[in-house]
Amino acid sequence: MSKYVGVDWASKGWFGVILRDDGTWETDHFPTIWSLWKRHSDASQIFIDIPIGLPADSKRVCDTQARQQLKTRGRSVFYTPIRDAVYQRNLNDAKQLNEKAGYSIQNQAWGIVPRIREVDEFLDMNPGARGRLSETHPELCFHSLNGRETIPPKNTEDGLRRRKALVADEHPAAIDIYEHACEQYLTPKYASFLNNEDDILDALVAAVTAQRPTAELSQLPDGSEPPRDKRGLPMQIVYPSDMSQTRLPTLGET
Repeated sequence: MSKYVGVDWASKGWFGVILRDDGTWETDHFPTIWSLWKRHSDASQIFIDIPIGLPADSKRVCDTQARQQLKTRGRSVFYTPIRDAVYQRNLNDAKQLNEKAGYSIQNQAWGIVPRIREVDEFLDMNPGARGRLSETHPELCFHSLNGRETIPPKNTEDGLRRRKALVADEHPAAIDIYEHACEQYLTPKYASFLNNEDDILDALVAAVTAQRPTAELSQLPDGSEPPRDKRGLPMQIVYPSDMSQTRLPTLGET
């Protein structure tokens, strides 16, 4: 039985939504990407909201295109720091290196640098995970599911309502999954781990995207073969194709 996992970093751990072809599902949290892989290395696809593939000396094309596609919501996509900067111990040294590549490191991007390193090192040590652990971006997913129309910010009532409706259109149990996760994790017991509804929705949209057939997925940058970093990792963001459009580049298209 195939299963599909959507993963989002949630303060002090990875939050995951697991979907199976028979309609069953579960939610879980993982302290590290290694612990997630130990539980779900048999997954057909794992879509994660973290950069995979680190540039050497310039911005990633997929980040630039994602920001352009999202328009006013483009600031939700952070420019991925260059590889040498990611492995610096402090922000000042990292910024000095990154500025040589022509852009600075955003504070929000530096905040997830430990997670970028974690996933980068994991994929280096576990080559068998390549091809099944893929980068996605929740805002890009929601934007495409919404017919490429801008959605209100996720920290607003309208933004949350619209995102819930979009995942409900994708999976019949989406609202049950969301409500179950809210009831279980948005409690004092898990307050240090997960304290936002949007983290749940981000993992959920990643999961429903992972469950889509390959023909219903698109990628940035457009094209069949993405650029790769020095470790051979693809620098691309995978997201749902907007099925209301008559023609979109699909993952693996030639």
